Amino acid sequence: MLVGREKELAAVAALLEQARAGQGAAVIVHGEPGIGKTVLLDSLASEAAGVRVLRATSVPQESEFGYATLHQLLLPVLGEVDRLPEPLAAALRVVFGLAAGSVPDPFLVGLATLSLLSDLAGDRPVLCSVDDVHWTDQPSMGVLEFVARRLDTEPIVLVLASRTDERPPLVVPGALDLPLRALDREAAGRLLLERTGSRLSSAERDVVLDATAGNPLAIIELPAEVIRDGVPPSTPLLLADRLRAAFRARVEQLTRPRQRLLLLIATAGQLRRAVLARAADEFGSAAGELDALDEFVVETDAATIAFRHPLICSAVYHGATASDRRDAHRALAAATGTAADEIERRAWHLGQSVDGPDEEIAEQLDRAADGTARVSSATSAALFARAGELSTDGPRRSRRFYRSAAAWWNAGDLDRAGRMLELIDREGRLGESMHRDVTWLRASMELHTGMPADAVAMLRPLIPAVLETEPRQAIPLLMLFGEAGYHANMPTASSEIVEIAEQLPLTGTDSHDALLRLFRGAFRVRAGKPDGLAPADKEIVAGLTDPALLCWASGILWGLGDRELGRQLNRAAVRNARRVGAAGLVVWALERVVSDDIAGGRFRSAEASAEEGYRLAEEIGQSNASCWHRSALALAAALRGQEQRARDLAYEVLAEAVPRRLVDIILTARRALGLLDLAAGRADAALANLQPPGDFDHPGMLLVQTPDLIEAAVQAGKTELAVRALEPLVRRTASANSPELGALAARCQALLAAPDSAADDFRRALALHEYGDQPMEFARTQLLFGEYLRRRRRKAEARPPLRAAFETFRSLGATAWAERARRELRAAGEMVESAPELILTDKLTPQEIRIVEAVAAGLTNREIAAQMFLSARTVDYHLRKIFDKLKMRSRGELIRAALTERAAPRSAQFTGDPADPKYA
Repeated sequence: MLVGREKELAAVAALLEQARAGQGAAVIVHGEPGIGKTVLLDSLASEAAGVRVLRATSVPQESEFGYATLHQLLLPVLGEVDRLPEPLAAALRVVFGLAAGSVPDPFLVGLATLSLLSDLAGDRPVLCSVDDVHWTDQPSMGVLEFVARRLDTEPIVLVLASRTDERPPLVVPGALDLPLRALDREAAGRLLLERTGSRLSSAERDVVLDATAGNPLAIIELPAEVIRDGVPPSTPLLLADRLRAAFRARVEQLTRPRQRLLLLIATAGQLRRAVLARAADEFGSAAGELDALDEFVVETDAATIAFRHPLICSAVYHGATASDRRDAHRALAAATGTAADEIERRAWHLGQSVDGPDEEIAEQLDRAADGTARVSSATSAALFARAGELSTDGPRRSRRFYRSAAAWWNAGDLDRAGRMLELIDREGRLGESMHRDVTWLRASMELHTGMPADAVAMLRPLIPAVLETEPRQAIPLLMLFGEAGYHANMPTASSEIVEIAEQLPLTGTDSHDALLRLFRGAFRVRAGKPDGLAPADKEIVAGLTDPALLCWASGILWGLGDRELGRQLNRAAVRNARRVGAAGLVVWALERVVSDDIAGGRFRSAEASAEEGYRLAEEIGQSNASCWHRSALALAAALRGQEQRARDLAYEVLAEAVPRRLVDIILTARRALGLLDLAAGRADAALANLQPPGDFDHPGMLLVQTPDLIEAAVQAGKTELAVRALEPLVRRTASANSPELGALAARCQALLAAPDSAADDFRRALALHEYGDQPMEFARTQLLFGEYLRRRRRKAEARPPLRAAFETFRSLGATAWAERARRELRAAGEMVESAPELILTDKLTPQEIRIVEAVAAGLTNREIAAQMFLSARTVDYHLRKIFDKLKMRSRGELIRAALTERAAPRSAQFTGDPADPKYA
């Protein structure tokens, strides 16, 4: 009976009423053991009239089995999985062992779960409650958190109950925090009276209330014998231990066969009747005794036997001897089948049935881990770890610990991965192959969560041997090494690889050889040499489907000057990564989408993609990627003239990036600050932020920063600094077939030219801009040309470029730059309105913009939901808001408006000669 929890029950019941109106919520119920979490969930379920109730209780024995809790929660509705689109349905079938297939990305499983619950909620509201979340397996926990963050528009209430003392508290943004505290004295007294009647004297009741401190389970379960023996000691055991001891005392009163039957259930955590019967035969206990144990165990709707309270389970398992526990595991292994959804449990029990090295069992754990890897990296990691513990041979033990570490890393558990690597370190000297793999993994972890420079230092020694003895492994090595070198401001890192790659016989026609030729060609072009590509190399890489390789190829093509093909491949990378639910690759591919949109003046679209990238990076723990996307948000805000937002984001990014020496991110944040000052005419302040550190020598980033730096230096009167910065830009322009780069170089030359000759350089820059697709830079050149003409007292000539710049800035939403152009126009004798016109996307949130773009691409609501890791219902909700904001009635009207607004500026085919003197 629920006593003293009226307020808490009312709070959750109110959320159910809210769900009936179409708005869902997540609730986190937490408190100490025995405080009443389970009873609250029971009461809520019993009072949820007209609501579909799905329940699960996590158990410690299944905490290493991927998606165990999720399977228990969705088991009653698995027959409805066919309602989902096939990729989502397939993801659930695979992780639950109902079908074969490659391991689905956790985000795809999360989206499938959300979509299934959303479909079910279309019939009636859904209440999902999960008890003992502190024992939930990691993959299930990831899905529950994924769903909890996306319930605003769903008639779903998710209640998660957890102990506060078992692991770091759950943090789900927007969830209702519902702590359960000790009952007050009056409520505790009522509960005690209901349980004991008048059997206890007033003094004895006071003893119980003092000893139990308002804990309901303690009040109910503390034996009368403990009370009558006297007041508990002055330094009592922790409550969980005291209750466990009380439960154990009750268990010890049972017969030996019944105790052994309970031990089997405790060893499994929860057990189906058929498996229990087989295990009981092996263990020398009688399954027929189960009916006499109903005060300890209960049978759930899924014909599964479980303990009424986890403390009973804990008392039974830890109260047994080590020998009995091993025998129980052995019996369960024999009773568990070999079906795909049971093989890992059988292997796990085998692994726990021995207390010393056993190579035969270790090999069985290996095979189970390999099979489970397609379903759950976390389960695979746990199995490999136990296999390592049972290994009889040092090299095999190291290999198993390594595979466990890699699986934990893939599962997003950095701490456990690190612990496995520590175990490998204890093994002493490693073989060459093992050393390479461990170093590779450590470098990957360092790149994404630590200092990229350290990752470069780890990888550098591996390069010569790998490229010489295992060239087929070159692509992933180059990807990691090159990425680390870029983020660490070590351009020489990639050139080192190129020097070795130059010696490789890359004459094949497969994608491996084509990618390496492209990579080598990009560095040749940077050095002013022919790229050396085979005629079909670009066609070969255009046929790639792997999102990671597509991302890499896209970046190389940009380096080669083929931005259009690079853009196409990156779009394909985003599509393919979304289709398989690979959130980490989506985050990576979105970086280039954001960069391209910023360069193209599509600032609102860039913000939408960066917001998505930041959100996904935060969810999967990629702290460096999260930092990158926030630096891009700062840059977009600066270009749009949102000064306070840009400064807040930039300083937040710098606080994280500086200690980790994330140089490219630091420069992007500082560029955002510099552009704010440059647009406002604060040249000295702009120069302080735009001038790179003395030891910075990254060609790619310098090319981005140099035009801003030169403009600031000229305006601040630091001509010598501007001249030094111009030289590498001109040198790079000579080796690239890029009209935009040529235009920027010509603009910078105009700023440094003699007054009588600057006009020719400006006109050359404007002519080259005509062939490009960077309207913001085009407008900045027009602005600078107009300012130059006005200061030369040629006001009539100044007005056309100033007017064109003003209109472009205004259409792009670059308010600060539009204001600067407006002031110049006024000084040139022309008055214009100061208020920028509101464009369509200014009325929408970043997420709504992403939805509009997807609608414009012809996607259905279900397809949009799959791409954005939302439910179809949530997409429908946002579309209704979009229609309302924009005063539109149909998708067709929305598509026409979106296509009109995002129409690119005129872009001509460029056929110029990169060696033409006009680039010099």
